[in-house]
Amino acid sequence: MFPSEQPARSNTDYLEPQWIGTKEQKQMNDWPRQIGEKHQQRDRAASQRAQAIVDDEHERTAACRLRWPMIVTAIRALTDEYNTGFGLDAVVVVESSDLEHPSVTLESAVSGHSTLGIALDGSELFVRTKGAVDSSESTRWVALDRTDENIAAYLVQDWMERL
Repeated sequence: MFPSEQPARSNTDYLEPQWIGTKEQKQMNDWPRQIGEKHQQRDRAASQRAQAIVDDEHERTAACRLRWPMIVTAIRALTDEYNTGFGLDAVVVVESSDLEHPSVTLESAVSGHSTLGIALDGSELFVRTKGAVDSSESTRWVALDRTDENIAAYLVQDWMERL
């Protein structure tokens, strides 16, 4: 039979699968559903893992917000001790009134505008130091993986030593 002699086929002959046959044939043609189910399970598991990460971050952020006032209290106590040792209020603590983005800045009254800025950002602290002598500036992130008092000491000790 020549190609021109073949009967014309309709579009539905190519688009519709033939599901007529034995149970084994139906199971052989069941693979698209099985793949779909497997992909649905994979996607559901990935979504649950992603949600767990988001939930963990929200919990860490909430815990850090609860710790923030105690960290600031410890910073104030260290600053008071420094000022007592210096003999006057050489370092001033200025706390931000922005409750959404809490921060504190330590300013040196005797060391030509040297500052230490500390801001709570999610579950970490963003620390910015500005030197008075050479106007150098440095930034770093600090995890809240110590006690409140130890975090406060870690944050301010190096800066105070450079005053």
